[in-house]
Amino acid sequence: MIIVKMNNSTLECSIAASELREIGLTPEAIMSGGQTSHNFMSQLNKEVGEQLEINPEQEVLLMSKNMMADGSVRIFAVKMSNEDIQRTADRIRASAMEMLSLVEQGRIDEIKEMDPEEKGEALGSMFMDITEQVNRIYIPEEQDVQGTPSAVSKPMTDYERYMITLKSLEDVRRFARICQGFPVKASALYKADDRYYMVMKIRNEDDNMVYEFRKACVEYADELMVDSPLEAHITETADCLIAEDAVTHLAAL
Repeated sequence: MIIVKMNNSTLECSIAASELREIGLTPEAIMSGGQTSHNFMSQLNKEVGEQLEINPEQEVLLMSKNMMADGSVRIFAVKMSNEDIQRTADRIRASAMEMLSLVEQGRIDEIKEMDPEEKGEALGSMFMDITEQVNRIYIPEEQDVQGTPSAVSKPMTDYERYMITLKSLEDVRRFARICQGFPVKASALYKADDRYYMVMKIRNEDDNMVYEFRKACVEYADELMVDSPLEAHITETADCLIAEDAVTHLAAL
């Protein structure tokens, strides 16, 4: 999840479709505000509030959600005080009055009397003028220049899920001893078709640690999978040999 702070009052958050799948959400759930998205949106509201330094007694946070063509979701958040609300209302009122003048009946009658080529040009000009007025509602002429845009990357979950395959119980035991130095939150061991599957949750707050863990997986395991759909199949159909703290138990052998 990429968070871009545009200025002191505006923030943009971009969430990839793959990130949503990792936490069991869909773009549609985010857009519709479904029950499954409540926890995520609560966490996002907290993060946005901290980034924009919201004063809940004097300011309100407005959020707009947009689903992109690639399945990602882009969320805009704007912090508004009573003064901001009044300025926005004034811009809407001024733009609305200007748009009414742009489509006054006298101008429309003049356009209807034109030949086809002139009529097309006149209509295009009128629509461009209307679009400009609409843009002024959202983009005030006095731009907020306080601060410069800054971007941060935030993991959407505290842990990543890994599943590795190994050929023998001895390989499993050796790998477990290696894993003792890594931040393993949970681990379980399964067996299916003479293959061993180690399922683990790894804390992802330290990029260097995660990188070293993945290197160890590549070196000792036959296959490494991250947030793989196959994990659900293995945990449901394979024989569970060690249900909890598999790394700790195996390393002690």
